[in-house]
This record gives sequence, C-alpha cells and structure tokens, in this order.
Amino acid sequence: MTHPRQARRAPGKRIALLIGLTISCSFGVDRALPAGASRATAPVRFLTSGSFDLWPCISPDGAQVLFTRSDGPIAILLLIAVAGGQPRPFALSPIPVAATRANWSRQNNRIAFTGIANGHNRVWLIDADGSNARQVTAAGLSDQVFYPSWYPDGNMIAVMDAQDLVIKKIDLTRGSAEPLTRHAQVMTGMPSVSPDGNWIAFAGQENHGQPYDQTKNTIWLVDATGVARPLEPTRAQGRAPTWSPDGQRLAFESSRASLLGSYAIFLINKDGTGLVQVTDSSLNADHPVWSPDGRWLAFSARPFSLQRGRGIAIIDLPSAH
Repeated sequence: MTHPRQARRAPGKRIALLIGLTISCSFGVDRALPAGASRATAPVRFLTSGSFDLWPCISPDGAQVLFTRSDGPIAILLLIAVAGGQPRPFALSPIPVAATRANWSRQNNRIAFTGIANGHNRVWLIDADGSNARQVTAAGLSDQVFYPSWYPDGNMIAVMDAQDLVIKKIDLTRGSAEPLTRHAQVMTGMPSVSPDGNWIAFAGQENHGQPYDQTKNTIWLVDATGVARPLEPTRAQGRAPTWSPDGQRLAFESSRASLLGSYAIFLINKDGTGLVQVTDSSLNADHPVWSPDGRWLAFSARPFSLQRGRGIAIIDLPSAH
C-alpha cells in the first residue's frame, strides 16, 4: 500500500536555521512559476524539530497545534502551544493504534484521525480532552480509509477510501458511508470539506486506466451532487488541499516549483486564480492547515537541510487578492 503519504527527503537548497528562532525563507526555487502566479516572503517559525512530526491540525481557539510524532510503527498524537514550549502527549491513556492524520471539528470539539494497526487503516474519534478514543464503524467503508475531514455540522466526515480510490461521506449518526466521487472518472487522494459543507477539495487524477500515482495528483473540487472538476484551468501537480475559514481560498502542497521534487506550500482562490507560493522549496513543506482566523498556516517541514526528520512550523499569510 503506497498511497498514504510519507514525508519526503528530497534534496533542497541549504538553509541556516536556529532552533526556536524565526527564520526568513529564501526563494531559491528551481523552476519558474506559471504566468500570473506570485511568491510571498514571510518568516517561518518552527515549533518542533529533531523528530519526525507530521499532519498538524489546529485547535478551534487557535492556541494549540495537534500533530503526529512518528517513530517507525509507533505514531502518537502530541499537542504544542502556538506560543511555543514543549509538546505533550494528547491522549490521556495509550491509544491501541498508530494515530495519524488528525482533523479537529470546530462544531463538536472532537478529533477524527486515521488509526493504523495490523495493516488496517480506519477512522477513529477522540474527545478534545484526550479521552474516549474509539473506532468509527460504518457500513460501506473498507479497512483502508484515510484523511478524515469534518463537515461543519460535526455529524459527518469525508474520507479517502483507498481500496476504491474514491471520496466517501460518513454519517456518524446512521453509521453508514456513501461515495461522493466516481472511480471511473477520477482516482482520489486527501479530501477537505469546505466551511459551508457544499464542496470538497481533494487531490486526484483523471482515470485513464493507469496505475495510481499520488505524485501526479492535481487539486479537484466535487459538489454535493457528485460533479467533480479540476480546480486549475491548466492542471499542475498539487496535493493535501485545505480550505480557508472563509471558504474563499485553498492551501495545498506542490512540487511544481522544484526540479528536484521538493514540496512548497501554495495558496489559490477557489475559482483557480491568484496562485501564491508561500514557502520555499528548500523546506520541503507539506500538509498545510489554516488558523481559525485565516491569518497563518501550520505545516510539516524539514527544519535543517542536512537533518533528517520533520518539524511543525507556522507562517503568516499574505492577504487575499
């Protein structure tokens, strides 16, 4: 099973960082951006480094970042203050699965995540106080389900079912799941539900009978009726989209600015215009998530060009245009 993302270690431009200090990105990218695209420069601040930290999500009050620290088969949820400090274990008692890809509901203050054990990947829930971890059981799901994303009502979740390579909607009240995309049209990756619940952005690729290759995904949108279409008029590589709190923009990761395959974080308007690169490719950044006020992003990145591992970082954002 190769679909679930692993952090990348592609080479990049050397950068000098000091742990705990704010740094400025130098935009020594390898490839020119498309016409009309722009780059933003803003300082990046690492909250963690020296470990393998992935998949951040932000608390509804914007004060804390929840993320996965991975050590081989062991993956636990940790919590760190945006203001800085030491991360602490999130769960009050050990969770019997590797906890990955968390998503925090602003409606009911619960966290959904992908729990991995014995080759099975299923949706789990845990309360915001770190208690009551439990597996979600829903008819219509395989045992290869990833990247839960909450609907605004807090009763439904969108997921990527990797067995069928489709996006499915889980109704937690009814205990059922239904497909929202058609495998015959598009093979899917990570989904993100819009703040109004009317759209899902996802990573995907048109199905021409080829083997699925997540590195060739682009950003797609699907509406409530199941009509799916690419976001950008001229398709370019992109993955892990997430909606801004006002539903007007998307953040995503892409290697489009690097000849070496390193990833950077981009912003784009929901109509496919206004592309902005916000991190340098040297950081090899991925999985951006928005703060509740839409003013900054958290993401996973490489703190040092010569250091293995990933850290959780944050960056302020340019205003919409």
